[in-house]
Amino acid sequence: MDERINRIAALANVSIYDAEGTKEYADGSPHIKHASLRTLYGELVVQVFDFSRKHTDTPRVLDLGAGEGSVTLPFLELGAKVVAVDISESQLAALRTKCANFGNMLEVRCEEIGVTLENKSQHYDIIVANSFLHHLPDYLGMIREAIQVLNPSGQFFCFQDPLRYETVGKATAVFSKLAYFSWRVFKGDVIGGLMRRVRRARGVYLEDSMHDNAEYHITRDGVDQNAIYELFAKNGFECDIVPYFSTQSRFFQTLGAFLGMKNTFAIIARKKRVK
Repeated sequence: MDERINRIAALANVSIYDAEGTKEYADGSPHIKHASLRTLYGELVVQVFDFSRKHTDTPRVLDLGAGEGSVTLPFLELGAKVVAVDISESQLAALRTKCANFGNMLEVRCEEIGVTLENKSQHYDIIVANSFLHHLPDYLGMIREAIQVLNPSGQFFCFQDPLRYETVGKATAVFSKLAYFSWRVFKGDVIGGLMRRVRRARGVYLEDSMHDNAEYHITRDGVDQNAIYELFAKNGFECDIVPYFSTQSRFFQTLGAFLGMKNTFAIIARKKRVK
Protein backbone atom coordinates (compact mmCIF):
# COMPACT_ATOMS: atom_id res chain seq x y z
CA MET A 1 0.00 0.00 0.00
CA ASP A 2 1.07 3.63 -0.56
CA GLU A 3 1.71 4.57 3.07
CA ARG A 4 1.76 8.30 2.40
CA ILE A 5 -1.73 8.31 0.85
CA ASN A 6 -3.03 5.99 3.55
CA ARG A 7 -1.75 8.28 6.28
CA ILE A 8 -3.39 11.29 4.64
CA ALA A 9 -6.73 9.44 4.55
CA ALA A 10 -6.31 8.27 8.15
CA LEU A 11 -5.61 11.77 9.43
CA ALA A 12 -8.59 13.09 7.49
CA ASN A 13 -10.80 10.65 9.34
CA VAL A 14 -9.37 11.81 12.66
CA SER A 15 -10.39 15.35 11.70
CA ILE A 16 -13.88 14.30 10.60
CA TYR A 17 -14.55 12.09 13.60
CA ASP A 18 -13.59 14.41 16.41
CA ALA A 19 -15.83 14.64 19.46
CA GLU A 20 -18.55 16.52 17.60
CA GLY A 21 -18.26 14.30 14.55
CA THR A 22 -18.62 11.21 16.72
CA LYS A 23 -21.79 12.66 18.25
CA GLU A 24 -23.32 13.13 14.78
CA TYR A 25 -21.99 9.85 13.40
CA ALA A 26 -25.13 7.76 13.94
CA ASP A 27 -27.40 10.14 12.01
CA GLY A 28 -25.19 9.79 8.95
CA SER A 29 -24.77 6.02 9.32
CA PRO A 30 -27.72 4.10 7.83
CA HIS A 31 -26.49 0.76 9.20
CA ILE A 32 -26.81 2.17 12.73
CA LYS A 33 -29.81 4.40 12.13
CA HIS A 34 -32.27 2.03 10.40
CA ALA A 35 -33.72 -1.02 12.14
CA SER A 36 -33.91 -3.00 8.88
CA LEU A 37 -30.18 -2.61 8.27
CA ARG A 38 -29.35 -3.39 11.89
CA THR A 39 -31.37 -6.59 11.47
CA LEU A 40 -29.53 -7.52 8.27
CA TYR A 41 -26.22 -6.83 9.95
CA GLY A 42 -27.21 -8.92 12.98
CA GLU A 43 -28.16 -11.85 10.76
CA LEU A 44 -24.80 -11.76 9.01
CA VAL A 45 -22.88 -11.41 12.29
CA VAL A 46 -24.58 -14.51 13.68
CA GLN A 47 -23.84 -16.38 10.47
CA VAL A 48 -20.15 -15.44 10.64
CA PHE A 49 -19.90 -16.17 14.38
CA ASP A 50 -21.65 -19.55 14.15
CA PHE A 51 -19.28 -20.67 11.41
CA SER A 52 -16.28 -19.77 13.57
CA ARG A 53 -17.75 -21.64 16.53
CA LYS A 54 -17.43 -24.84 14.49
CA HIS A 55 -13.66 -24.42 14.73
CA THR A 56 -13.06 -22.70 18.08
CA ASP A 57 -14.97 -22.21 21.32
CA THR A 58 -14.11 -18.52 21.56
CA PRO A 59 -13.59 -16.83 18.18
CA ARG A 60 -10.99 -14.07 18.14
CA VAL A 61 -12.20 -11.02 16.20
CA LEU A 62 -10.16 -8.14 14.80
CA ASP A 63 -12.46 -5.14 14.30
CA LEU A 64 -10.73 -2.72 11.92
CA GLY A 65 -12.03 0.83 11.99
CA ALA A 66 -14.07 -0.11 15.05
CA GLY A 67 -15.49 3.38 15.53
CA GLU A 68 -18.01 3.79 18.35
CA GLY A 69 -18.56 0.08 18.89
CA SER A 70 -21.60 -0.83 16.81
CA VAL A 71 -19.67 -3.84 15.45
CA THR A 72 -17.65 -4.69 18.52
CA LEU A 73 -20.63 -4.98 20.87
CA PRO A 74 -22.59 -7.67 18.94
CA PHE A 75 -19.53 -9.92 18.70
CA LEU A 76 -18.81 -9.47 22.40
CA GLU A 77 -22.41 -10.29 23.26
CA LEU A 78 -22.18 -13.50 21.23
CA GLY A 79 -19.09 -14.55 23.20
CA ALA A 80 -16.13 -13.55 21.02
CA LYS A 81 -12.89 -11.91 22.11
CA VAL A 82 -12.45 -8.68 20.19
CA VAL A 83 -9.46 -6.50 19.36
CA ALA A 84 -10.98 -3.13 18.38
CA VAL A 85 -8.76 -0.81 16.34
CA ASP A 86 -9.42 2.78 15.29
CA ILE A 87 -7.39 5.94 14.82
CA SER A 88 -10.04 8.20 16.41
CA GLU A 89 -9.72 8.45 20.17
CA SER A 90 -13.16 10.07 20.49
CA GLN A 91 -14.78 7.16 18.65
CA LEU A 92 -12.95 4.67 20.85
CA ALA A 93 -14.04 6.55 23.97
CA ALA A 94 -17.64 5.90 22.93
CA LEU A 95 -16.76 2.26 22.24
CA ARG A 96 -15.21 1.80 25.68
CA THR A 97 -18.36 3.16 27.31
CA LYS A 98 -20.65 1.00 25.20
CA CYS A 99 -18.61 -2.16 25.85
CA ALA A 100 -17.57 -1.47 29.44
CA ASN A 101 -19.03 -4.69 30.84
CA PHE A 102 -16.86 -7.15 28.90
CA GLY A 103 -13.56 -6.86 30.78
CA ASN A 104 -10.67 -8.81 29.29
CA MET A 105 -12.80 -10.02 26.37
CA LEU A 106 -12.07 -6.62 24.77
CA GLU A 107 -8.77 -5.04 23.78
CA VAL A 108 -8.85 -1.48 22.41
CA ARG A 109 -6.03 -0.05 20.29
CA CYS A 110 -5.81 3.53 19.07
CA GLU A 111 -3.52 3.09 16.07
CA GLU A 112 -3.48 2.91 12.30
CA ILE A 113 -4.57 -0.43 10.88
CA GLY A 114 -1.25 -0.80 9.06
CA VAL A 115 0.47 -1.01 12.44
CA THR A 116 -1.96 -3.71 13.56
CA LEU A 117 -1.62 -5.80 10.41
CA GLU A 118 2.18 -5.60 10.43
CA ASN A 119 2.17 -7.87 13.48
CA LYS A 120 2.05 -11.27 11.77
CA SER A 121 2.49 -13.11 15.08
CA GLN A 122 -1.15 -12.49 16.04
CA HIS A 123 -3.87 -14.33 14.13
CA TYR A 124 -7.65 -14.03 14.14
CA ASP A 125 -10.69 -16.15 13.37
CA ILE A 126 -12.69 -13.19 12.03
CA ILE A 127 -11.53 -9.88 10.60
CA VAL A 128 -14.26 -7.26 10.35
CA ALA A 129 -14.25 -4.03 8.33
CA ASN A 130 -17.59 -2.35 8.95
CA SER A 131 -18.34 0.80 6.91
CA PHE A 132 -14.59 1.08 6.51
CA LEU A 133 -13.24 -0.04 3.13
CA HIS A 134 -14.56 3.07 1.40
CA HIS A 135 -12.35 5.22 3.66
CA LEU A 136 -9.18 3.50 2.42
CA PRO A 137 -7.21 4.59 -0.65
CA ASP A 138 -5.94 1.01 -1.13
CA TYR A 139 -8.57 -1.31 0.30
CA LEU A 140 -7.34 -4.22 -1.86
CA GLY A 141 -3.86 -3.86 -0.37
CA MET A 142 -5.36 -3.82 3.12
CA ILE A 143 -7.31 -7.00 2.41
CA ARG A 144 -4.16 -8.73 1.11
CA GLU A 145 -2.44 -7.92 4.39
CA ALA A 146 -5.47 -8.88 6.48
CA ILE A 147 -5.79 -12.38 5.07
CA GLN A 148 -2.21 -13.08 6.11
CA VAL A 149 -3.26 -12.92 9.77
CA LEU A 150 -6.35 -15.12 9.46
CA ASN A 151 -6.39 -18.55 11.04
CA PRO A 152 -6.83 -21.60 8.74
CA SER A 153 -10.63 -21.46 9.03
CA GLY A 154 -10.71 -17.67 9.18
CA GLN A 155 -13.25 -15.28 7.71
CA PHE A 156 -13.21 -11.72 6.41
CA PHE A 157 -16.46 -9.82 6.89
CA CYS A 158 -17.22 -6.33 5.61
CA PHE A 159 -20.51 -4.43 5.71
CA GLN A 160 -21.87 -1.06 4.52
CA ASP A 161 -19.68 -0.08 1.58
CA PRO A 162 -20.99 1.55 -1.62
CA LEU A 163 -21.15 -0.68 -4.68
CA ARG A 164 -19.02 0.41 -7.63
CA TYR A 165 -21.15 3.23 -9.04
CA GLU A 166 -21.09 1.96 -12.63
CA THR A 167 -22.57 -1.39 -11.54
CA VAL A 168 -25.77 -0.14 -9.90
CA GLY A 169 -27.65 1.10 -12.97
CA LYS A 170 -28.75 4.62 -13.85
CA ALA A 171 -32.12 4.49 -12.05
CA THR A 172 -30.56 3.37 -8.77
CA ALA A 173 -27.77 5.95 -9.08
CA VAL A 174 -30.26 8.80 -9.58
CA PHE A 175 -32.53 7.54 -6.80
CA SER A 176 -29.57 7.21 -4.40
CA LYS A 177 -28.43 10.78 -5.10
CA LEU A 178 -31.95 12.11 -4.60
CA ALA A 179 -32.21 10.23 -1.31
CA TYR A 180 -28.85 11.55 -0.12
CA PHE A 181 -29.58 15.18 -0.98
CA SER A 182 -33.03 15.03 0.65
CA TRP A 183 -31.19 14.24 3.90
CA ARG A 184 -28.07 16.34 3.36
CA VAL A 185 -29.91 19.63 2.72
CA PHE A 186 -30.88 19.83 6.42
CA LYS A 187 -27.36 19.18 7.79
CA GLY A 188 -25.67 22.55 7.37
CA ASP A 189 -22.78 23.67 5.14
CA VAL A 190 -25.04 23.07 2.16
CA ILE A 191 -23.20 25.49 -0.11
CA GLY A 192 -19.83 24.01 0.79
CA GLY A 193 -21.14 20.50 0.22
CA LEU A 194 -22.60 21.39 -3.17
CA MET A 195 -19.38 23.08 -4.24
CA ARG A 196 -17.40 19.97 -3.31
CA ARG A 197 -19.83 17.81 -5.30
CA VAL A 198 -19.56 20.05 -8.36
CA ARG A 199 -15.77 20.06 -8.12
CA ARG A 200 -15.61 16.27 -7.83
CA ALA A 201 -18.06 15.87 -10.71
CA ARG A 202 -15.43 17.69 -12.82
CA GLY A 203 -12.83 15.16 -11.68
CA VAL A 204 -11.01 17.59 -9.41
CA TYR A 205 -9.88 16.14 -6.06
CA LEU A 206 -7.77 17.99 -3.51
CA GLU A 207 -5.06 16.14 -1.63
CA ASP A 208 -5.30 18.58 1.28
CA SER A 209 -9.11 18.32 1.59
CA MET A 210 -10.14 16.38 4.69
CA HIS A 211 -13.53 15.75 3.09
CA ASP A 212 -12.03 14.29 -0.10
CA ASN A 213 -9.72 12.04 1.90
CA ALA A 214 -12.26 10.93 4.49
CA GLU A 215 -14.82 10.19 1.76
CA TYR A 216 -12.30 8.41 -0.41
CA HIS A 217 -14.91 6.26 -2.19
CA ILE A 218 -16.15 9.37 -4.00
CA THR A 219 -12.76 9.79 -5.66
CA ARG A 220 -12.93 6.22 -6.99
CA ASP A 221 -16.66 5.90 -7.83
CA GLY A 222 -17.49 3.54 -4.99
CA VAL A 223 -15.82 0.32 -3.91
CA ASP A 224 -15.11 -2.37 -6.51
CA GLN A 225 -16.92 -5.41 -5.13
CA ASN A 226 -15.92 -7.52 -8.13
CA ALA A 227 -12.22 -6.80 -7.65
CA ILE A 228 -12.57 -7.80 -3.99
CA TYR A 229 -14.32 -11.02 -4.99
CA GLU A 230 -11.55 -11.85 -7.48
CA LEU A 231 -8.85 -11.12 -4.89
CA PHE A 232 -10.39 -13.56 -2.44
CA ALA A 233 -10.94 -16.21 -5.12
CA LYS A 234 -7.29 -16.03 -6.18
CA ASN A 235 -6.23 -16.52 -2.57
CA GLY A 236 -8.35 -19.63 -2.00
CA PHE A 237 -11.44 -18.11 -0.41
CA GLU A 238 -15.12 -18.75 -0.96
CA CYS A 239 -16.80 -15.36 -1.18
CA ASP A 240 -20.42 -14.22 -0.91
CA ILE A 241 -21.42 -10.69 -1.95
CA VAL A 242 -24.60 -9.46 -0.25
CA PRO A 243 -26.03 -6.35 -2.00
CA TYR A 244 -28.72 -4.20 -0.38
CA PHE A 245 -30.09 -0.65 -0.34
CA SER A 246 -28.84 1.94 2.12
CA THR A 247 -29.33 5.68 2.53
CA GLN A 248 -29.55 8.20 5.38
CA SER A 249 -33.17 9.26 4.78
CA ARG A 250 -35.73 7.09 6.60
CA PHE A 251 -38.37 7.66 3.92
CA PHE A 252 -36.07 6.83 1.01
CA GLN A 253 -34.59 3.87 2.90
CA THR A 254 -38.03 2.29 3.14
CA LEU A 255 -38.92 3.15 -0.45
CA GLY A 256 -35.61 2.01 -1.95
CA ALA A 257 -35.74 -1.32 -0.12
CA PHE A 258 -39.37 -1.81 -1.20
CA LEU A 259 -38.38 -1.19 -4.83
CA GLY A 260 -35.59 -3.75 -4.55
CA MET A 261 -32.77 -1.32 -5.27
CA LYS A 262 -29.17 -2.21 -4.40
CA ASN A 263 -26.43 0.37 -3.88
CA THR A 264 -24.44 -1.02 -0.95
CA PHE A 265 -22.86 -4.38 -0.15
CA ALA A 266 -21.48 -6.74 2.44
CA ILE A 267 -18.96 -9.55 1.87
CA ILE A 268 -18.32 -12.76 3.74
CA ALA A 269 -15.15 -14.53 2.60
CA ARG A 270 -14.01 -17.86 4.05
CA LYS A 271 -10.87 -19.85 3.50
CA LYS A 272 -11.64 -22.98 1.52
CA ARG A 273 -11.09 -26.14 3.53
CA VAL A 274 -8.44 -28.49 2.15
CA LYS A 275 -9.88 -31.98 1.77
